[in-house]
Amino acid sequence: MLNVGKSDKDVDDPEGGFRDAGGRERRKGNSASAIHRDWIVFVFESIVVLTPVLRNGLSGKNVRLEYGPMAKLTFLGAAGCVLVDCGIFQGSQELQDRNYKPLPVDPKTIDYLVLTHAHLDHTGWLPVLVKSGYRGPIFANPATIELTTILLKDSAHLQQEDTLHARIHKDSRHANPEPLYTAEDVDPTLKQIKSMPRGGSFDISSEFGVASYDAGHILGSSSLELTLTEGNRKTVTLFSGDIGRYNQPILKDPTTPPSKADVLVCESTYGNREHPDGDPAELLAQIVNRVAKRGGSIVIPSFAIGRTQTFMYYLRQLEDQQRIPRLPVYVDSPMALSATELYLKHKEDHDLEYAREEGSGGKGDPLNVHEFHLTRSVEESKAINNVKTPCIIISASGMVSGGRVLHHLVQRLPDARNAVILAGFQAEGTRGRALQEGAKSLSLYGQVVPVCAEIAEMGQFSAHAGKSELLRWLTALPAAPKQTYLTHGEPVAAQALQAAISEKFQWRAAVARHLDTVPVGE
Repeated sequence: MLNVGKSDKDVDDPEGGFRDAGGRERRKGNSASAIHRDWIVFVFESIVVLTPVLRNGLSGKNVRLEYGPMAKLTFLGAAGCVLVDCGIFQGSQELQDRNYKPLPVDPKTIDYLVLTHAHLDHTGWLPVLVKSGYRGPIFANPATIELTTILLKDSAHLQQEDTLHARIHKDSRHANPEPLYTAEDVDPTLKQIKSMPRGGSFDISSEFGVASYDAGHILGSSSLELTLTEGNRKTVTLFSGDIGRYNQPILKDPTTPPSKADVLVCESTYGNREHPDGDPAELLAQIVNRVAKRGGSIVIPSFAIGRTQTFMYYLRQLEDQQRIPRLPVYVDSPMALSATELYLKHKEDHDLEYAREEGSGGKGDPLNVHEFHLTRSVEESKAINNVKTPCIIISASGMVSGGRVLHHLVQRLPDARNAVILAGFQAEGTRGRALQEGAKSLSLYGQVVPVCAEIAEMGQFSAHAGKSELLRWLTALPAAPKQTYLTHGEPVAAQALQAAISEKFQWRAAVARHLDTVPVGE
């Protein structure tokens, strides 16, 4: 059964409810223990919800099911309810507005939550969920726990800063702008996070088991195989998470799980294109040298986790090889500084080359450029405005959607001597996408800022697998899934990957669309 194109979904539920293994009522109505359970996937945007449809051949009542404003994967069943990831929407204003909509499903009915990795589009709605009543455990591996702690605290801080700025300057379209959550909302969330192994199998309950595999996307990122056991029946669903790239510095290559899954839910961010050819070190050296020669500065909007560390690695390499001048490098992101410390700490994710470089046979810390300036405080950040000689400024956020990088762009965009490096995916509706598409000006803090600086794209620095890399990951699966659903990609990207999968593997593949309803395990 595949229903698409509807604004809501009605599902036959003849008894009006069901109970979990402990007898707790999961929906209003009578117990439905005698009713056969078919697992159903509800997918919308980058959201996948798996829930059992209860049926015994009777027409019965209809239950209207609605879903929350977050990137999440949810299992609702007689064995309990499991949520996989709980992120904020990013991109267009319409998507961002969804973050403020209440969750139609009572968070108290969710039993467990598992995280694939720490990025905010996978974790950023957690404080709202907890504030709304979720009291269950949040499972993640140690690196993801530490990164999530940093990200959520930073996210709350930035939201409060941006809200205060909007109120003072009255540049919000809302009469009384409010943050999605505050720092006070983060601590209760962190107390519910529980550790799970970095790799291997882990039982979150007697019915749900999780096996984790290195996805190679950021520190701690995982692909998750979730197995539901109901009596003698096992249903296996594999979630790719965000798949990283092969042969990249610092992190290990992505691992394809040896899974014989009934259903595969796979990301499709770069499903319609490859990353540009060319040596990233050489291209970066060319940009640094030409901008320094004309007396300009370079602003790199960069995600604090992953991208910042990659740039620091390459800059250190180029400096050591004397291929670029030793310019002052300002990492203007407290979160990036904390994340870098974790990248050095969690050696279990390091690839062999990086491990060699940081060991006795190398040169020490491979991320430590020679003129490295840490700017944790607001005063230190503002002081960068006084630097008029060539320098490199690395600051969040990577899609220019917020953070300190906005202040640096206000200062540096109008000067043609300067350059802005866009590294990796820029979502539709973001300022990064606008710069990528040749915008002549940006609206920043209520003022129109002309774009005179050079805009350089470096897709080689993306942390997402390109199309051929996604197919490489899929090729390594030991058996074809009964059904594959593509998420986490704009429609054109997901459709292109669907066509490629159908042509290369002859698998059943579909693009997950808003409020799709599909069977699982049949």
